[in-house]
Amino acid sequence: MENLRQFKRVTIDLGAELMLNHRAFQVTVKDISLGGAYIESNINLKMNEEVELRIFLNAVEHVVEVSGRVAWLKGQAGFGIAFQELKPIDVWALMKQTEADPKEAF
Repeated sequence: MENLRQFKRVTIDLGAELMLNHRAFQVTVKDISLGGAYIESNINLKMNEEVELRIFLNAVEHVVEVSGRVAWLKGQAGFGIAFQELKPIDVWALMKQTEADPKEAF
């Protein structure tokens, strides 16, 4: 199977809040890239559904707030979100959180 991802993913385990229809759900981000994230949760979502995500970074005490859409579903285990756009400060904070070299991770 061909990997169609544009950005390399970084394994991560962070708490987050997903906003859907004015309701907040606690979720876990299991991996992330500049283009999106894999969310572990049993929330019932539909393909292309628009969501807001708040990722709580503990290494730099920063909250990444990003809009996105559901890009793929993994049954009751989770789903992938494609980000609309990350702010430069959020990219910096994610690199600090993951201790990743931007050339290697993102």
